Amino acid sequence: MEVDRLRSALARWGDRLLHRLFTAGELSGASAPRTRPQRLAARFAAKEAVMKSLGVGWVAGGWQAIEIRTDPRGKPIVLLSGPAAKAAEDLGVAEVLVSLTHTAHLAVASAIALRP
Repeated sequence: MEVDRLRSALARWGDRLLHRLFTAGELSGASAPRTRPQRLAARFAAKEAVMKSLGVGWVAGGWQAIEIRTDPRGKPIVLLSGPAAKAAEDLGVAEVLVSLTHTAHLAVASAIALRP
């Protein structure tokens, strides 16, 4: 995802878009003003990657049903709820791993859905 694309969308739609796409936990984890657009773009890319790994679209999964957090060591973790958790359960997915990275201009993520 292009960071400027997210930055422009947030400038246009503001808090309404912010709270539609991201959970409170994701927003609190991306509070540093200098890197906030990059961190949010990376989480957005990760949510898309998780949806694809589960075979669900954004309508079925919902942006709030997938949360990308960071553990104390800095590892990104995926928390699923609602329809995303149901999709994972239906597929027998025990865990979804994500990797994300970003620069000032681009954010990229990949996800792998694991079965036991």
